Amino acid sequence: MSKISLKQAFKRSTLLAALLVLGLSSCKKKMPFTRDGWHDGDGINFPNRYMMVEDLMATHKLKGMTYKQVVRLLHSPQRNSHTDKSFYYDITLEMKGIDTAYFKGLLFKLNADSVVTDVQVFEKTAKKKEK
Repeated sequence: MSKISLKQAFKRSTLLAALLVLGLSSCKKKMPFTRDGWHDGDGINFPNRYMMVEDLMATHKLKGMTYKQVVRLLHSPQRNSHTDKSFYYDITLEMKGIDTAYFKGLLFKLNADSVVTDVQVFEKTAKKKEK
């Protein structure tokens, strides 16, 4: 091979590698919402939810649904609060030993008639313990 073809081969492979890295880094993992996919998991971890939550909120009019309609769509929530009329679904849970290091959930707020008035994704990161 001549110097020119070696340089061209190097440039092409460098360009291809750069495009591959750029393409992979810009991909956000997303998938369309499905009821079964949302429910898939072991009761603690739900591997599809973080990829589906954006589509769920974009394609379903969650505000205005009743509690029962949401449960029919998403199955039973992980937590219910009767004091402030809210419930939520776990999206992502990361543990550090027995402590929760990071949590992301989908929160629904209800009015007195059990109709959804607000839906929001919330996140909590544990504070580092001081020694």
